[in-house]
Amino acid sequence: MSKFDAAPPNTHAGGNDDALRGQGSLPMNPTNNADELVDMEAYRQAVPLWKRVYQHSLTQMLLLSVQAFCGPAMADAIAGLGGGGLATPQTSNIATAINYAMLAIVCLFGGPIVNKLGTKWALVIGAMSFPIRGSSYYCNSKFGTQWYLIFGGFFTGIGSGCWYVAESGSIMSLAPSGARGKYLALWIVARNLGQLVGGAINLSKNHVKGAVGGVTPDTYIAFLIIESLALPFALLISPLERVVRSDGTRILVSEKLTFKQETKLIRFTMSSKLILLSALWALWSFFYSGTWSTYLGTYFSVRSRALSSLISPFFCIVGCFGLGFILDMKSLSQRRRAQVGLFTVAILNLGVYIWSIVMQVKFNGANPGKIDWDDSIYASSFLPYFFVQTTGPLSQSYMYWLLSSFATDAQSNVRNGAAFRCLEAVGQAISYGMNTQIRANPLIGFCVTFALMAASLVPMLVLVNATPDRIPADVILEEQQEKKITELKAEA
Repeated sequence: MSKFDAAPPNTHAGGNDDALRGQGSLPMNPTNNADELVDMEAYRQAVPLWKRVYQHSLTQMLLLSVQAFCGPAMADAIAGLGGGGLATPQTSNIATAINYAMLAIVCLFGGPIVNKLGTKWALVIGAMSFPIRGSSYYCNSKFGTQWYLIFGGFFTGIGSGCWYVAESGSIMSLAPSGARGKYLALWIVARNLGQLVGGAINLSKNHVKGAVGGVTPDTYIAFLIIESLALPFALLISPLERVVRSDGTRILVSEKLTFKQETKLIRFTMSSKLILLSALWALWSFFYSGTWSTYLGTYFSVRSRALSSLISPFFCIVGCFGLGFILDMKSLSQRRRAQVGLFTVAILNLGVYIWSIVMQVKFNGANPGKIDWDDSIYASSFLPYFFVQTTGPLSQSYMYWLLSSFATDAQSNVRNGAAFRCLEAVGQAISYGMNTQIRANPLIGFCVTFALMAASLVPMLVLVNATPDRIPADVILEEQQEKKITELKAEA
């Protein structure tokens, strides 16, 4: 674990670390158990090995990643079938649009809810809702029950909203300052490994050439089983204030505010420069999913859609860890890493969007019908989808890394994560809502997505250039440590 967590030395590029200190939260009153570094030698002697492993930041990130594998990844795998694997994607797109609309509402109020419940119990509530998605698709595929699919989208959105807010706050708080890129890559990879497993299930049950309509109902049984496994891992989550990072630091946690005080902070968070400047990026970062899911369902056969959900995650694993190592480079300041990361993500997405638009223009001129994997045009038409399954997650991983660069404490990460996830969900709801019209031209979705990315770059450049050279929470922690040492010397 120590090698994985290895942090680069603190770097200073001349920025004012306190300039953005108030953008994520109000001034803090840290709790007593989070205001000092851990004496690792004494900690090893006093705490049993099993408990040290359990409370380690990497262990907690792995527990979150397993839940991401069981929940969001299975949802992605179902979406990766194209239209949820149904004969027509319309009902699936309606249910998904409702799901993300509810998710956006819950995320809007997610900061007060999660900071009141605690991250663990918010994750438990979310994990309990995951199996509803798989069961609703099974019932629709087996019995044609459309009302349950829409009903499931409604309740899954509520539960997933609680889970996503707790997850986003945790993933931005757990990592040592110099290992955040790799931690976030681990989380993104877990989500895509879930899609890989889901793809294997899909392909094993839908590999016969010439199959038409939706995937077999048994496919959703496998998804339902995996989704049910998230709950026990959610129950294993440790409170953030008990987590010890490999570099000997604890997570900075402020005293809990009342629900009324937390609610008042919603307007403060949503109107902060951090959220306003990243708002368009948030809308864009997940917007692609609705259009590309409809593209897959419209132009590809059942078994080629199943194959796509199997092989799409492979390159994502390489890409996310590659970006993670860039964002954790020892030789660059945090601000410079933010700039390099933005440039990398933007260029890669630009190439994919141009390719996608070119392919869709060709399809508008001559409809290819249902493309199978042994057709000559399969590679050129499938590869844009293949690469967007990497460039999309890269944009998400990068943004959470950037948000955590402004963190003042764990609660501010929860609030910022809730606000950002709310905007992401709005983008997803609009995207799937656009595609509820089965005759809608995917070209429209591609162009809208491209325009959103272009519009988001200017405010993102402003935000990236204002990135502090060190995480404010780390600066605050050091100031508190120095103050404590000074007080001890004065007493002596």
